[in-house]
Parts: sequence; structure tokens; C-alpha cells
Amino acid sequence: MSTTLQKKEKTAPVLDGLVHSEVSISEIPMWQLPGKGKVSPDTLSKVVTRVMERDGIPRKVEIEIMPSAKWGYPTVLDLEYFRGFERALTMMWEREGMVPDVLRISGRELIRLTGRTPNGDRQQEVREFLDRLSGLVLQEHRKNAKGRRAETGVHIFERIDREEMSAGDRNEGQWTHQIRLADWYWANLNNFHCHIQDQRIFWALQRDLTKLLYQHLHALFRVGRGAASESYSELSMNLSLKRLRAISEIRRQLKPAHDELLKLGFIGKWSLELMPSQTKEYLIVWEAGPTWHEVYQHEREKLQEIERGPVREVIVQQDDATKFGLDISEETEDRAYALKEIYDFVGYRDQAYEPFWKKVIDSFSRSIRHRVMAEVRELALSRRIRTTRARALVAAFQREGKKHKLDGWVGQPKKVLQDYSRRAP
Repeated sequence: MSTTLQKKEKTAPVLDGLVHSEVSISEIPMWQLPGKGKVSPDTLSKVVTRVMERDGIPRKVEIEIMPSAKWGYPTVLDLEYFRGFERALTMMWEREGMVPDVLRISGRELIRLTGRTPNGDRQQEVREFLDRLSGLVLQEHRKNAKGRRAETGVHIFERIDREEMSAGDRNEGQWTHQIRLADWYWANLNNFHCHIQDQRIFWALQRDLTKLLYQHLHALFRVGRGAASESYSELSMNLSLKRLRAISEIRRQLKPAHDELLKLGFIGKWSLELMPSQTKEYLIVWEAGPTWHEVYQHEREKLQEIERGPVREVIVQQDDATKFGLDISEETEDRAYALKEIYDFVGYRDQAYEPFWKKVIDSFSRSIRHRVMAEVRELALSRRIRTTRARALVAAFQREGKKHKLDGWVGQPKKVLQDYSRRAP
């Protein structure tokens, strides 16, 4: 698994609408139960509802799911591969500090991320999963600020390239896939708008309906802070359930999936009630369990960490140094400590970069190094760089050295980062 970093001509657009503030792709109810993914003249599209929080107010938004006529709707099996794909993105985030816009991954790697053993049939499943997702269009219907109707249609993947691996692997039909994320999806991931849900819970689920209900309740609980309700007719549409009439039949239909979520502590309790204003409509009410509250708390802590921003981070680094009695002045600074600061910032230790980082330490004062690192972090969070932190930091220090015309940093920079310091080191 690796990244293929390609520079795009334009940054990700900042637009209004649900898709540009989406919190989790896997929570959009576009996944179908087995046997219900095919497209027919009566199922060319499917309109689902999505509850989002905007300006502190829960709002219900309609999304039209428009599948490829050839490949059909994504299924629960595709959801499992998508969760494996999310695991790969999470691994890249943890290793490099950013989600890449292009991910190169083999079918074998993706299959193993779902906990399965690779074989020829599963290699074909991966290909079909990627084809289904690339052909899918999500279209939001809304009203703009002037009250006029507006629509936004997006893809999840911008482009997919694949190539067959060596001839010796053809018995299993192995392929390597290069997936380029759509701008809006990539930007949301790197700004932590798009949460990747807890993987441990998902892979512990056994039933297909439980997996769909788990995804759906994640979104409802987040907006309702652990409380949720939805009419049975809406739930049937969102989860592609056969709509039943008798309350006893509905209870039998929903009980096994709810029992599984109760056992895991994801929900605390649920009930099925007749809606007071309607004689033939039912309301499902849920309360989140301790497992969901644990996941939600982790999400909030991560968001708060990002919202503190780069300036706060530099202050914390300096305060920690003083607190532990390090008192590192710019004249007597220890190189090992400075090198550790850089590696902590880029997120991993790569020996190939070490000579350059040592040159940076010898050339720049600690305050200027911190200022440049803060600027790079801010650029990453504002979606203005499309590479790893390490490479972005290398380019930033090269520009800084050229700007001050220091020995060993000759030439003029093509673009200078905003300078908060008036003096050269």
C-alpha cells in the first residue's frame, strides 16, 4: 500500500451543502441488503434522508442515490470493503499526518484489511466494489440562502486506474488499484469533517441488517447526542427493508439486529411505538449505550485537538520544555531534542530525511523552525497542500533558506510563506 502524490491545479472548493460538510461517507444510507442492489426501471435512483446538524439545529436533508446502470447499488459486501478502504486511509493518516489524495493499494491488501483470506473470487469482488463506487452519484437537493432550489451532485472517487500484477500471479487475477479521491471527500478527511468510525465494533457485527443499522444510528446519535427517533417508513427506505404492516411483524423484522447492538452496548434500549397522529405509522426510538458514548467522546477530543490550531501547539511545546526543566536556549540547544521535535511533527522517522533535518537545525533558530512548522500545519488543515508533511516541510525550509540567502541555500524561492519573524537566524 502506498501513496501516489499528484499535484492538482486547484484546491478543493469551499461550497455550501451537505456533501461539503459530510461527517461520514459510510453513514449515508446508500448500501443495500443482499439481492437488492440491481437497477431496474423502477429503481433508477433512491431518495434517502440524512439528518445533519447545521448552526446547532438538526435538519433533515434529502439525498438522491444514483447508481451506475451497469454495476447497480453498493451492497453490504461493498460496505465491508469500503470500511477496509477507510482503514487504509487511517493507516496513511497515522503514518504521514495527512490523508493522500491518491491511494495505491493491491486487491490482496484490501481483502486482508477486511479480515478475509485473498483468493480469485475476492479479487473480483474488490474490482466490482471499486467500479460500483466510482459509478455512483450522490445528489443533494436543498434550498440556497435566497430560498431557491439548489442541487449538488458528486462522486466519491474521481478516478480509478488499475493494472494486473506479474504474470505469475494470474491464477488469482491479482490487480493493483490506484484510487484518486474526489476533492470534497479528500478535503473533508483532512479537516476531520469526515469521521472514520470505530473499526472494532463494525467488524464484530455478524448480521447484514445490523451493519446497516449501526451505520445509520451513528449519524442519528451524533446529532441527537445519544438520543434518536425515526418513523418506520423512513427507516425502511433508508435501509432498503421490506415494509411490513403489523407491529408484531415489524418487531420480528428489527429485533435480531437490535439484540446484537444491545449486546455490544452500542444501544442502551429501543422501542417501537404507534405514532399518535397516524393510525398506520410507527416510530422507532433509540437511546445510545456506553459503547457509542465512548466513541463519540473520542471524536470530540480529536476535533478539539485540531481546533486548537498550530499556534496553540507551539505554545504547548515551549511550556512543556520549561515544565520539565529543559530550558533550551537558542544558543545551547541540544540537536537530538531539536531532531525529535521535527520527527514528532512529521509523524515518523525516515533516515533518508535526517541529513536535511540536521542542516535545518544548524541553519535556523528554534523560534523560526517552530514558526515554519506551524505554517505548514496550518496549510495542511486549510487544504492548501497536497503532499506529506515531511515533503511540505522540506519545501518550506528550502524557501526560507533561499529567502534569507543563507550559505548552502542558494537561489530565490518560487513562493515565500508568510513571515511572522523580522529577523534571519
